[in-house]
Amino acid sequence: MRRLSQHDIARDQAPGLAAPEASGVRPAFRHGAQAAIARRVATVALTGVLALGLAGCGASTDAGGDASSQDDPAATTAEAAVGEDGAIDVTALADESAMDFEYSKRDADASYDASTATTVDLAAGTVQGDGATFDAATGTLTVSAEGTYVLSGARDQGQIVVDADKDTAKVQLVLDGVTLRNQTGPALYVKGADKVFVTLADGSQNSLSDGADYQLEEGEDEPNGAVFSKDDLTFNGTGSLTVSAAYRHGIVSKDDLVIAGGTYVVTAAEDGLRGRDCLKVADGSLTVDAVGDALKSNNDEDASRGFITIDGGTLRLVAGDDGVDAHTLFRVTGGDVTVEAADDAFHSEVLGRVTGGTVEVNAGDDAFHAEFELSVDGGEVNVASCVEGYEAEKVYVTGGSSRIVASDDAVNASIADLREQALGGDAAAAGDPGADAAGDGQMPELPDGQMPQDPGAGQQPGGQEPPELPDGQQQDPGAGQMPDGQMPQGGAPGAGGDQQMPDGTGQMPQAPDAADAGTDAQAGRGGRGGFDKADGQQRQRLDGAEDFGGGRGGFGGGMAGTSEECLIQVSGGTLVVVAGGDGIDSNGSIEVTGGTVLVTGPTNSADSALDYELEATIDGGTVLAVGPMGMATGFTGGTQPSALVSASGRAGDTVALVGPDGSVLAAFTAEAAFQSVVISAPGLAEGDACQVVVGGTLSGSQDEDGCWRGGTVTGGTTVTATVSTEGSAGGFGGPGGGFGGQRGQRGQDFGGTPGAGQGTTTAGSDAAGVGQQGRAAEGGSAAAGSASRPNIKGEVTA
Repeated sequence: MRRLSQHDIARDQAPGLAAPEASGVRPAFRHGAQAAIARRVATVALTGVLALGLAGCGASTDAGGDASSQDDPAATTAEAAVGEDGAIDVTALADESAMDFEYSKRDADASYDASTATTVDLAAGTVQGDGATFDAATGTLTVSAEGTYVLSGARDQGQIVVDADKDTAKVQLVLDGVTLRNQTGPALYVKGADKVFVTLADGSQNSLSDGADYQLEEGEDEPNGAVFSKDDLTFNGTGSLTVSAAYRHGIVSKDDLVIAGGTYVVTAAEDGLRGRDCLKVADGSLTVDAVGDALKSNNDEDASRGFITIDGGTLRLVAGDDGVDAHTLFRVTGGDVTVEAADDAFHSEVLGRVTGGTVEVNAGDDAFHAEFELSVDGGEVNVASCVEGYEAEKVYVTGGSSRIVASDDAVNASIADLREQALGGDAAAAGDPGADAAGDGQMPELPDGQMPQDPGAGQQPGGQEPPELPDGQQQDPGAGQMPDGQMPQGGAPGAGGDQQMPDGTGQMPQAPDAADAGTDAQAGRGGRGGFDKADGQQRQRLDGAEDFGGGRGGFGGGMAGTSEECLIQVSGGTLVVVAGGDGIDSNGSIEVTGGTVLVTGPTNSADSALDYELEATIDGGTVLAVGPMGMATGFTGGTQPSALVSASGRAGDTVALVGPDGSVLAAFTAEAAFQSVVISAPGLAEGDACQVVVGGTLSGSQDEDGCWRGGTVTGGTTVTATVSTEGSAGGFGGPGGGFGGQRGQRGQDFGGTPGAGQGTTTAGSDAAGVGQQGRAAEGGSAAAGSASRPNIKGEVTA
């Protein structure tokens, strides 16, 4: 849940301040739902509740002074974006092809002709040349014509005002040793001009500041920055500028704001730099310390505006809210960027792009959050701390080097707020897969209203005793516990003929087809057990109740937010994640077609290294993902073989995937304890027997962004597994309202009951999986000759 910052709350309650802007107040639903988008949804009558929620947010004039009437222009964008069926046209929200990312020649040109320029001495109050006048009584310099003006001198109380022809005048202000403070308004105020260039003279040190209280006209809430411009504003040059904003914002442009050179230190009581239409950074050194957002662009009425692009320079951003907050798009193509943010480091209501540069992040919430689409195509990203790392409805990693340390999910694909609201908060409204009995997003009620017990507690919810197992079998008190790489109920499947599953095959049941895995795991159950592959019909138990056996659910049942729109796709680059929650988590699907993915998952058995609701496929690339066993899952399939292996290790242990020829296909160092490993790499063929070596010593391997390849490994503990393109989605089960393991598969009818309590396997049925909390399917017997394969692999050999 995205939080209101203490600053937002204080500002809302502070007397004498205007109501915060639409993008500053976030309604109490999932990350990043700005009131501007909520307003759009309400306008097209998608949800009355949202409209009512907005009414309580205060006045409709934002903090930037952008008045919103009942005929909100943003409604036009919303009507174009949201279809009657709830479908979203993302280009109507953010038209990337129409955005102007270019810089003009004059943006970067800091030259000027001092011999023809008008010169101003603020300390003396003198003007030499045309186009400007000075009012000694107020200390106000007014520039009224196009031209170049060279300013110097210090003044404790005064103001620079540009009030020239709005359509044609291009004004260049050269600051050459200016120190100016205005206690009742902006130090620099551009009321009118086609474009203003503020040039920092070579070697100069300049300072602009304001006071904590502005004298504004009645009913107005702007100007609201120490530097405030109603028109395009560009900063360039090689000198330095300090901006101290005690009232609200540091540097504000109601149109475009461009930083093309110079050294800047900006401190602000609210936002640091704001370019309403766009904010572009081409070069320079920019240090921002803001109580609100460090960089912001908030135009929510034009799909081609409201963006921030960082293309160069050195940026050090400290924010009490978001580091970079763009309405339509944030983009990093170059530069050296460091962000410390109490909320998101990078945030956008629609799109996010990283194609270059070096980015260092510490975030109180998400490192990179874009509602609809986030792509990482290049650059070096190091997220030292965050709650979630990459988050969007669709996350694409196609290049670059990313390292993410997250306290929750490192990479997360979740349904966008606007889509969720367009569906009325219920995925079923648009036929979204996964909508079922828990379609309201609530956990299903358990007996006696109790929550699921702690994994391994061995008790049913409400303190009930586990139901009697078929054929008089007793529950295994150790079910779901697999220390030291061992499988439950007799060891690892395939480890030898003496280690048998209850059906006598020695193997775990086959994982479901990807198409089946999604829809059944959503409604507070562990998946449908009594499913006959022969005719595709759902079976009934003998008592007439619907049959629910094993399968993965979500925690405490699935979420209504499951959607085919949610996708995490890795096709290139290197992605290294260390997660306290799920390593890579999609409320839809995961696709790996290239690149390198190294995951150290959580130690909490309620989460896993890989988590998805529909399917996870691998068609290329290298994956080593370690995590706990309780919720462990592998890939559902793909053209490149993979396996989910039971293998244990500690933080600091090397984990090496060794091919049939004895060479190291991939290896990395785990950063937390683990009990399961997902493996896949180029060069493996269907049915290959490979080895996972934990704690060994590498020799002759080459390091590629933390992934070691080639050479050999000696020592350690070796687990042998067979890889398959059929995948290994089954997993070990885990806590929640019905994790009994995977849905069984065979051509005969079999039964099952909703999982709850200590997980076990059931004699005579390959319908059952193994779960820490979630009873396996009851009843049924395996069809003769039915195909069954292990979905958790591993034979400890050394």
